[in-house]
Amino acid sequence: MVVLISGMHRSGTSMIARLLHQCGVYLGEQNDLIPPADDNPEGFWEHAQFRELNEEILETFGGNWDFPPVLEAGWEKKDYLNLIRPRVVGLINQFSGQRIWGWKDPRNSLTLPYWKMFFPKIKVVICLRNPHDVYLSLERRGYSSSSFSYNLWLTYYNRLVAALDAGTFIVTHFESYFYNPKAEVSRVLNFLGVECSNEVIEQACLVVSPGLRNNHSSVSDLVASGASIDLLRMYKNLCRQAGEIFYLSLTDEERELLENVVSDKDLTITDYQNVIRLLRDELAQKINQINSLAELSQNEIVRLKNELNNIYKSRSWKLVQKLQTIKAFFVRG
Repeated sequence: MVVLISGMHRSGTSMIARLLHQCGVYLGEQNDLIPPADDNPEGFWEHAQFRELNEEILETFGGNWDFPPVLEAGWEKKDYLNLIRPRVVGLINQFSGQRIWGWKDPRNSLTLPYWKMFFPKIKVVICLRNPHDVYLSLERRGYSSSSFSYNLWLTYYNRLVAALDAGTFIVTHFESYFYNPKAEVSRVLNFLGVECSNEVIEQACLVVSPGLRNNHSSVSDLVASGASIDLLRMYKNLCRQAGEIFYLSLTDEERELLENVVSDKDLTITDYQNVIRLLRDELAQKINQINSLAELSQNEIVRLKNELNNIYKSRSWKLVQKLQTIKAFFVRG
């Protein structure tokens, strides 16, 4: 199985990649990984050759990580990308003996359609962080405009969400690892199908330290910073998929603000479609869990079924049903 670790820069991708690597997701030999730097002393956990290929793909279309190129539909099949194909195949073959392997690069958020040609069933880990924290982190590195950071953040996740297939991705929030790291790591590992002992997970979680979180912005900080409705809408929709641990990490006030930061009545048809896709994926994951419960205790079965029932009873799911009714009406018309 192949794992692609994605998400906007400065969103905890390095920390999450390191955790997964220590729990059994092979990312390459140590000398193949980009070494630590002053702004990332714990290491990037990026395979140098995969990053180089992603950079070449973006440069081929006239862009870079901080200036994503405008890409037309089907860009990943363009003939001029054939020049890098032998190197891609050669690099992939280096991992042929690994049962579970992958690579981390925020640029994956922009290049996912290309990699899906090689791995149609690739598992995508989406790393998420409060966009205001991302902005503050980029600001310390010379990218001083919040407008620049927010537009870049939105571009990354718009491109990423558009390229996803149902049942192939999981959203994991940076803040979850500072509230209950073991539970969040276990959630991601369960999705990936990685078997790992509690002892190994506990040891891996020791890498989560306060020093990795220089900023801790609230939802209210994000709203007050002038973030656009489009960004708030995308962040809200992704947070809805980030699991229970993330919501437990919020105060009651922040949880309520996040749910109401963009009213559902203000969503566009495209927004509804994105919500539907994300909700259907969550539902598919829950159904798959229920179908594989033969080895679990009866108490675990009851818990998961209750969680599934909560999805059906949620306001978001009722909204999906209403939208489908409206769609059916216009189709008949």
